[in-house]
Amino acid sequence: MAERQYNDQLNQWANIIPSSEAGQGHIERPGGFDNRVWQTRSRAPEAFELALLEALEAVFEGGATELEAVVDGLNARQCFDRDGLAWSQDSFLREMAVLGH
Repeated sequence: MAERQYNDQLNQWANIIPSSEAGQGHIERPGGFDNRVWQTRSRAPEAFELALLEALEAVFEGGATELEAVVDGLNARQCFDRDGLAWSQDSFLREMAVLGH
């Protein structure tokens, strides 16, 4: 069986703060499960997202700490937005909001 790249039982929460009540049949015993990276993914990442991640790591390793430097670093590496356009500060923040949801 192929290893999963996402958690297909992940609840899509309507609220930012999840309910404190236990879900039916999905209670885990501490230490009794294998904590995988994909445990909180609702789907496998797209090629665009993986490329953006790689470019962001390089930008941050290069010392960028401010939004303008991050956007400039992405554009300098020719890592553009989903439409193939250079990032602006606004387009980058919009994409981060989508990916962070």
